[in-house]
Amino acid sequence: MLFNSYIFIFIFFPMCITGFYALASRNLGTAAKIWVIGFSLWFYGFFSPSYLLIMIISIGVNYVLIVLMDRFDEKAKRRGILITGVTLNLLLLGYFKYLDFTIGNINTLFGSDIPMRNILLPLGISFFTFQQIGYLADIYRGDETKPAFIDYALFVSFFPQLVAGPIVSGREMMPQFETIAGRKADPERIGRGLTLFVLGLAKKVLIADAFGRAVDSGYSQIAVIGGLDSFLVMIWYTLQLYYDFSGYCDMAMGLAGMLGFDLPLNFDSPYKADNIVDFWRRWHMTLTRFFTRYVYIPLGGSRVSERRTIVNILIVYFLSGLWHGAGWNFVLWGMLHGVAYAVVRTGVRHHYKNVTNRNNSVTVPDTGTATPNRALRILSHIATFVYVSFAWVFFRAASITEAASLIRNMFTGTWRSVNYALAEAFVQIDELWYVVKFSGLPSVNFALAHNLVMIVFTLAILVMTFAAPNAYTVSKKIRPRAITAVLIGALGLWCVLSLSEVSTFLYFNF
Repeated sequence: MLFNSYIFIFIFFPMCITGFYALASRNLGTAAKIWVIGFSLWFYGFFSPSYLLIMIISIGVNYVLIVLMDRFDEKAKRRGILITGVTLNLLLLGYFKYLDFTIGNINTLFGSDIPMRNILLPLGISFFTFQQIGYLADIYRGDETKPAFIDYALFVSFFPQLVAGPIVSGREMMPQFETIAGRKADPERIGRGLTLFVLGLAKKVLIADAFGRAVDSGYSQIAVIGGLDSFLVMIWYTLQLYYDFSGYCDMAMGLAGMLGFDLPLNFDSPYKADNIVDFWRRWHMTLTRFFTRYVYIPLGGSRVSERRTIVNILIVYFLSGLWHGAGWNFVLWGMLHGVAYAVVRTGVRHHYKNVTNRNNSVTVPDTGTATPNRALRILSHIATFVYVSFAWVFFRAASITEAASLIRNMFTGTWRSVNYALAEAFVQIDELWYVVKFSGLPSVNFALAHNLVMIVFTLAILVMTFAAPNAYTVSKKIRPRAITAVLIGALGLWCVLSLSEVSTFLYFNF
């Protein structure tokens, strides 16, 4: 089931929130938890019943390991259970996500002809697998205690963040589950959550999907598009991915907020970053936190020699690339960021100081003072955005060869005009008719109008991306006024009327 679907907006969530508060407000906390778990299973099983079975088995096996670990005080036995748990979770993830990738590489290296399995990747498996690995590690360290099974099942299956994050920790969610009994609907909190949901929905439906149509068109005709076309496709995907993924996370936080839960912030205006280090403090923050806690720090973090620290950084970004997708293009994308991160860190390390991340608990290097001059800081912003956009080409392309073709086009193709098919993909004909009609320029031809809308839309979103506060900040600062309700209602109605072409979220693929 998708957040951006009629069944979710008009049937699923109204039933879920109504039943939840009916039970919770009567001090039926366990019943309220079971109610949300039931809806979470419906939400996940809506995609495929087989996916649901995989998740249920994963929850059961991991909970058994938690119970076993809780019974032993001996460190060796606890470590053995942890290793077993991590291995089982990675084997599950590896089978569904990396088996065909492994077979393909073996066939290439050894000239063998092992048939591909063509296994469908269960939605969200990368997210709920990492979440459970993190919980096992926290139990082993003594940072968490054995939860009740219902709480653990809710922790893993909670539908707002189940299939695309954010990746939450037990210390964030378990205390909130303990306060469900007696919880009553808070109109102001529900209003702020609804605002955040609508803003996230608008980011997905009105912005990301518009860019997505043009990006798909561009990648389908790489052989014929020119240099300007290729550059625009690169920028469009940079914006599409951000508004798609952050839109999902905004909706997840809004839905959780309406139910009285707080999810951690996952995006903090990443394209406003000063450099790559700052970018990863702002982009997919809970994944960065996961790799920091469970990979980078156990490897020694920055407490070892400078050379070993750089190796640790590269290991983290290699794994990050591989986590995102079973392909060498994803590995290359990760290494591009890892190398840039290491270079920036080395170049400005004398400016570093420890700060607490806004995502509440990760100590990271702060490079905010690395470029005090305003002009240099603006150049640093632009350079970071361009570099990140360049790296996204490898993330979006089906292969390194396809990515290289798009990049080659930028340097060898013409920059005189934009391929009409790209501009046409931006706005559907019916929508454009209204734009032309109400602009007062009915004589404008559609080719010119398509290009005009494409240019204005792209520039407007770029300005909003670099200058406007993010949706989370807006939802926190917004005041409950009649005009606010009207504006959010109008925006929500616009989004609902645009749901005829329902599209999945990009991170469902990862």
